[in-house]
Amino acid sequence: MAGTDDGNDGLSLFDIVWEDVLYVKLFPLLSLKDLFSLRCCSQLAKSFVDNGFQRLREINLSGNNSPHLDLAFQVLSENCKNNNRRLTKINLSDCLNITPRSMQPVIVGCKQLTTLKLSHCHWLTIGAMEALTLHHTKIVELDVSYCAALNERCISVFLLNCRMLKTLSLSNVPAVSDNLLIAIAKHSKFIKNLNLVGCYMITDRGIGALALCCKELESLMVRECPQVTERSLTLMRGRVYMDRPRVFQPDMNMVPNMGFPRLFLQV
Repeated sequence: MAGTDDGNDGLSLFDIVWEDVLYVKLFPLLSLKDLFSLRCCSQLAKSFVDNGFQRLREINLSGNNSPHLDLAFQVLSENCKNNNRRLTKINLSDCLNITPRSMQPVIVGCKQLTTLKLSHCHWLTIGAMEALTLHHTKIVELDVSYCAALNERCISVFLLNCRMLKTLSLSNVPAVSDNLLIAIAKHSKFIKNLNLVGCYMITDRGIGALALCCKELESLMVRECPQVTERSLTLMRGRVYMDRPRVFQPDMNMVPNMGFPRLFLQV
């Protein structure tokens, strides 16, 4: 602030109360880019921003592919792990320039995570998934669509550890098989939304296990799953939303808009 005759010269933005004013009124209005620009202004500004990062409830960098994103996320994660019990949601979908190493402080330090979206994060490794499993039990929403490096075992162990999972997206993950669907049916009793689009290895066997055990299921995405037929889907029609309409199945005598096999009288 400019000096005045009232003796207020020397006052700055940071003389305003941080806790009750700046972090409440100003900090939420600044974009991540704004915050990093402010952080470069002075040592006091750096301290202000870093302390603010420790208060974040959500990090959403979806689609951000800045060449310096990995460094920025390292700063975020290092600060978020320090006494941050508020951070519950992280969205890094389509962020191609982040590495598992920069994720490590968040995985280890932020124990309150409930939502983690990592769609199209091809850098997500089996080791990173195992670390996530080791440190987190409260995740209720996980999106690892298109994460081709993951295998069936690391996902199964994660399911065993996170029993409260409600939303899971495994779209186009090559490792998804009937055995994994059986693990979901066994360990994820509260699952409500399941995305299996493009999981070409799954069959009616796995979908049948979901129909039998996942009574809370509300939506099931199974487009581009050629081995899944109406034989298993009909078990959930009426109570579960699906992205595939009912189709005629000659081997079952099934027709559209009918929930049961047709009966024929032979004379």
